[in-house]
Formats: sequence, structure tokens, C-alpha cells
Amino acid sequence: MNFDFFFMLEAMLGAVERIPVTLYIATVSVIVGLVFGLLTALLRFYEVRIIAPLLKWVITLTKGIPVVLLLLVFYIIMVTTYNDFMASLGQNYVFRDFNTAYIAIAALSVMSSTGMSEAFRGSLTAIDRSQFDAAYAMGLTKRQALGRIILPQIVPVSIPIVGNLYIGMLKGAALASIVSVVDILNGAILKAGINYRYFEAYVAAGLVFWGLAVIIEKIFYTIERQSKSTLRKSVN
Repeated sequence: MNFDFFFMLEAMLGAVERIPVTLYIATVSVIVGLVFGLLTALLRFYEVRIIAPLLKWVITLTKGIPVVLLLLVFYIIMVTTYNDFMASLGQNYVFRDFNTAYIAIAALSVMSSTGMSEAFRGSLTAIDRSQFDAAYAMGLTKRQALGRIILPQIVPVSIPIVGNLYIGMLKGAALASIVSVVDILNGAILKAGINYRYFEAYVAAGLVFWGLAVIIEKIFYTIERQSKSTLRKSVN
């Protein structure tokens, strides 16, 4: 089989055109995961009655669900309920007017929230309990101790985990084609529909994903170094 280098470049251009869509899905998913993940981690860390045990079981259940299954479940729910729901609100919108990228965001946000909650909870449990006791002895409330002492310490520790999760969400966005979203991978594959050179298309998409992963890793590494430097200055 002859490898068509020039077609690979053409397919790569098709993949590059879909970078904004992929980054949008991954970024929103990570932001949602940060918010809900931190909230979940705090609720479990402080062992809030009823809620903490419930969240533990929810996270355990979510870990065992493939992203593909979540995408399909959310898609089926939207297909079967969207039209009736909008009609009940007096709106004329139908499912074909709905941006299915939101389905991908919802599914990936669930996985992102699970990963973030475990990362934050691990960072919280790594902090010596004596720091909490010292903060309370100084007259700080739980909220003040958390905001002034605890969170500034867990941020540098969590940044590499967040970066890895971001890359994971970027790759997970490649599954969005299941719900009719054209991402980096499918942008390259669509080019191959003309001459059936799918191998070149897959190589092109892989190179684009690899390039984005390297850039994101460098960005998060820089953020980690700066956050650690800021933390050392504040301690000194």
C-alpha cells in the first residue's frame, strides 16, 4: 500500500478545521468537572451526612460506565423528550434544531466531574490534619481555613491531574461522532470519503491530537511552575 503524504496533509487540514469544536467540548467539560468535582470532594472530605455516602456510590457507579454508553443514553433521552418538552414550554423548536455538541459536553462532564472529585479528594486527604487544627486555633472558620490555607496548597498538586484529564477529555471528544458532532477525527475521516484513504486520515488525526496534547501539557506545566512559585513566595 502506497502512503499518500499529500492527502494526509489534506486530511490534516480537515482535522485542524474541527479543532475549535473539539476544544470547546473538552474545555467546557473540564470547567464543569472542576466545579462539581471540587464540590463533591469537599462534601466527601467533610463527611456530610447522607450526601457523602450517596456521592461515594454515585462516583463508584460512574467509574464503571463507558463514555460511549453515556453518550447514547443522553442522546436517546434527548431524542425522545426534547420535542415534547419544548412544546410544553410553548416553543416551536424540535430536536433537529438542537446542538448535539451539548450532549457530548454533558456526557464528558459526568466523567470529568468524577475524575476531578477523586483528584481533589486525594489532594485534601494528603494535607496534614494539624494544619486544620492550627487554623481553627487561630480563630479561623472552616470556610476561612479552606480558602486561605488548604485550597492554595492543593491547587499546585492538582494542576498536573487536571492537565491529564483535559487531554483525556480532548480524546474523549472523538466519540462525539456518535451524536452527530464532527470533531478532529471525523473532520479527517470525511476527507477520506472521496478516495477511501482512511489510513492517511487516521494518521493525520493522530498527529493533530498529538500536537494538541503536547501544547496542553506544556501550558499546564507552566501553570504548575508558576503556582508553586507563588505558593513559596506567600509562605516565605
